[in-house]
Amino acid sequence: MGIKGWIKRKENWIISLGLLALLLIFTGCGFDYFYDLNDDVLMKDILAGAYTGTPEGHNIQMLWLVSALISLFYRISGSVPWYGIFLCLCHFGCFFLILRRSVSLFQTFAGKLMAAALETLVFAGVFLDHLVFAQYTVTCTLLAGTAAFLFFTTDIELEGKTFVKRNIPAALLVSAAYLIRSEMLLLVLPMICVAGAVKWSRENKIFTRENVFKYLTVIGMLLAGIFVGWLTNALAYGTEEWKTFTTFFNNRTELYDFQEIPAYEEHRAFYESIGLTEKEKILLDNYNFGMDEEIDEQMVGQIAAYAGEKRSLQKPFMEKFPEKLRDYLYRFTGGREDAGSDYPWNYLVILGYMAVFFTAVPRKYKAGEIQTKGLGSYVKNILGAAFSLALLFGVRTGLWMFILMRERAPERITHSLYLMEFLILAAMFLIQWRGICYLRVKRNCALLTGVTFGLMAALTLPVSIQAVSEKQVQREEVNALFGELHQYFAREENKENFYLIDVYSSVSYQGIPYSEKMFHNVDNSLDNYDIMGGWACKSPLQRKKFRAFDIKTMEQGLREKENVYFVRMTGEDMSWLPAYYEAHGTPVEVTLADTVAGIFEIYRVSGK
Repeated sequence: MGIKGWIKRKENWIISLGLLALLLIFTGCGFDYFYDLNDDVLMKDILAGAYTGTPEGHNIQMLWLVSALISLFYRISGSVPWYGIFLCLCHFGCFFLILRRSVSLFQTFAGKLMAAALETLVFAGVFLDHLVFAQYTVTCTLLAGTAAFLFFTTDIELEGKTFVKRNIPAALLVSAAYLIRSEMLLLVLPMICVAGAVKWSRENKIFTRENVFKYLTVIGMLLAGIFVGWLTNALAYGTEEWKTFTTFFNNRTELYDFQEIPAYEEHRAFYESIGLTEKEKILLDNYNFGMDEEIDEQMVGQIAAYAGEKRSLQKPFMEKFPEKLRDYLYRFTGGREDAGSDYPWNYLVILGYMAVFFTAVPRKYKAGEIQTKGLGSYVKNILGAAFSLALLFGVRTGLWMFILMRERAPERITHSLYLMEFLILAAMFLIQWRGICYLRVKRNCALLTGVTFGLMAALTLPVSIQAVSEKQVQREEVNALFGELHQYFAREENKENFYLIDVYSSVSYQGIPYSEKMFHNVDNSLDNYDIMGGWACKSPLQRKKFRAFDIKTMEQGLREKENVYFVRMTGEDMSWLPAYYEAHGTPVEVTLADTVAGIFEIYRVSGK
């Protein structure tokens, strides 16, 4: 076999790897990679051992199996940014799998190359922000969406065992997605079910023994992967200490993410009934609830339930639903100039629905034979496409209304829903386009679709580049300020000290969130600081961290230990701190010890 023959045989790999390399060069040379939020930074710190001093498999946010695996790599080599590498491998690995499958559906080299180039342009134009600023919720959905894409584009004519084997990678991707962000995987699972139902419905005979075996076995693999992830996580978090914290974590999430904390004066009777004073309630308002050991899982659960009851009374379901439905329609149809719309994600999906519908109409090859000619074949195609798209749109509408009614719709969730939906639409389009009978019709469909999506991507890419570049500059400026603070903590004369940071002083500066670069200044040595609230607060991990610095509780440590300091950002209120101690009968004196970066203040707290 000559070199030409080898290239021809490997052209799918060559094209996919070539376009992947271009994307890597583009993002790697043009930008740095960041963790999107300080939550992601804390996850990294837990996995890497910077939080407790030892790489931990209990990452709280991700399920135990994947956390334990990543922490194992940190145990082998703690100086390597394994978590950042893991996220980037997931992102670029999924893109490669999509490219590789897509080009395999085209016959000519030119067609393969054009399809791969178009997909790369679309991916870069729309997904660039999430490539540069990585967030594990989006990573989860990309894995799940890739699984749906691979499953739907599997050759429907494969015999049962081969079909199942070809979908093992898809099952593994769903399992990995569940381990990374179980809640997000379960949220988009109905869309995966739609992809499965539509795929199965396109079989010549739906309920043959072989088809039942094919699809039920794939479903079984997906469920088995999810069950293994759930079971291992349940066992890992099965101790009484972790069960107590998990209850606290879930109640805290419900309270802060989905409810509003009731004002004290209006609801004084309730707060007094659960033993929470006004000074203690302020700790819930400013997120510094770690100060008070009495704010436990039971109390937070009671407040969350009470807040939910009051909120539902203030705005009943039937009053709220039309409002959120209007919001849903506005977000889905709004353009670039419409504030609050989801452009360009919404337009990408709208074009996807149109492309799927119109490529469904022409006559198809089915099971190796051309469809019967006549008007009936077109009507059948139109009805089939309408049903499939209506099913997908109905499910997506239900999911969107669910998150909008709960009033918790950050971009990492909304963009994830769009991503999942578009990947399913893309898979449906490719399979329908590939089956078109007549070459001229097929070429025209490819040309029209390619020009439409290519034009949209070409218009989106410069805007994305500018937005991500500006965002990176802002992040670097804010990170430099927080970097000075962390360098102050790490000074030789301060290493034996411990610093408790006001939560809102640790999140952002002038509205720009703090995060870290994935691959720059990697230092996974034990951090001598912690925030006074947040999702890891009151966990076994935090108690382990405190033991390393001989701290029993935040309240005791600040008041009694000379080497424990309070940190706030200038402008953040701190009157609550002495007021809290005064209310507990242990008045303190708070004195300024130092300032850092012109915006942070270090305070010594001592008993009077």
